Amino acid sequence: MTVAPVAPIRTNTLALVGFIASFMIPIAGLVLGILAIRQIEQTHESGRGLARAATIIGLLGTVFQGLFFIVWLILFGQAFSHFPLTAS
Repeated sequence: MTVAPVAPIRTNTLALVGFIASFMIPIAGLVLGILAIRQIEQTHESGRGLARAATIIGLLGTVFQGLFFIVWLILFGQAFSHFPLTAS
């Protein structure tokens, strides 16, 4: 009795790239994760967990970066509000 070789299930490339990108550029990880989930539904590849993790990490990272930027703008504005606008 011989067993026919089974082709390995491919991992979705967008899911893997999105997962890696979500740590460096969160908005890119978010977008790639969403695209990977849609692509996995059509192609039935593996990597749904990676795509979901990329989406969650990308979303949390994007929110954190947005809040950080808002706080930075507020502090920057307060720091410069103590300086006169005209030279004396």
